[in-house]
Amino acid sequence: MVFAKKINIDANEVNLSATGLKDILKLCNPSEQFVLTEKYGLISWKPTPMQQIGKKFDMSRERIRQILNKSLNKIRRLISHDENLMKLIKIAHEITKQNWYLISEKDLVEKTIEKSDTSLNYQEILLILTSDYDLYYLHRNKRFKKMFFIEPLFEDLLNDIHDTAYVILKEENKALPIDLLTSKLQWIFLQKFQRNQSIRELLINDLTYKQIFNLSRHIYLFDDKIGLEDNPDVNPKTIKLKIRYILQQEEKPLHYEQIAEKIKEKFSKKVKITTVHNELVKNSEFINVWMWTYWLKEWWYQGENTLETIKNILKKAWRPMKVSEITKEVLKERIIREITVLMVLQKNPDIFKRVAKWTYTLK
Repeated sequence: MVFAKKINIDANEVNLSATGLKDILKLCNPSEQFVLTEKYGLISWKPTPMQQIGKKFDMSRERIRQILNKSLNKIRRLISHDENLMKLIKIAHEITKQNWYLISEKDLVEKTIEKSDTSLNYQEILLILTSDYDLYYLHRNKRFKKMFFIEPLFEDLLNDIHDTAYVILKEENKALPIDLLTSKLQWIFLQKFQRNQSIRELLINDLTYKQIFNLSRHIYLFDDKIGLEDNPDVNPKTIKLKIRYILQQEEKPLHYEQIAEKIKEKFSKKVKITTVHNELVKNSEFINVWMWTYWLKEWWYQGENTLETIKNILKKAWRPMKVSEITKEVLKERIIREITVLMVLQKNPDIFKRVAKWTYTLK
């Protein structure tokens, strides 16, 4: 059976001098050393999936997993005798609690390195943390990104909160205010845990839910709104959607270079200015109002409904009116911008007559 196979260490000798954990790893047997260094990339800095390690030696992924689990248990016992390494685990616990008892793998490892000022690298710290008995490492869950959590949270509870939120958002078929969804979830889950005070203290805190959603693969939290991954209000994937978001937030025309800069600021995404400009030029949703400054088409000219509204206002007035006056009257019936009113007046010279600066009447 493949489970009975052993790794050919003679052909794959491990050079432990390349890792800062050599004093711990040298107390493991050769097979354990090889699996740990390959799985965590302790020497190459490039982690290798267990399936690939297994293929390399014609062994099943399950067999590699067995060796890995045995190795991690041994590592934890060895770490318990090292004061400096135990200090790292203690720091990681404190950081996790400060983040509502759950935190992404990347954030926990990087913050642990920052607060401890250790010389160990990312992969070495990850090995230490995943070996800990009290830090739960969630890395094979389809709902969440890789993360760590500690008690009183547990995986089934996290899955339940995630799935309940997903169903609510699916039924609503739109993005919701985060406070609204959180209040619904609090009502549901506080009923389930009426006697468990430690869990209730977490479930009553809005920030616990926000942290859960920040770690979700399928639920997106953006600008105090929450929705599913296919909702552009919370997950504007394309450059076009990002441009729309920026213009809607700014509520004024912007030069294409300004739009590109604001996309970088808001989405922490590297984007070429030429890419933004090309998207603005090729999409009819955006209007070049002057000198490469763009605006949303629906805010520039809104068609017959606005036209008819302005006609009726001028009929009732029986006098020329300034654009600002017309806009004030239109706003009583619909949300509109003054620039839109002006464009309707200018684009229909057969209906409206300009009698003075910014002043129009019916022709």
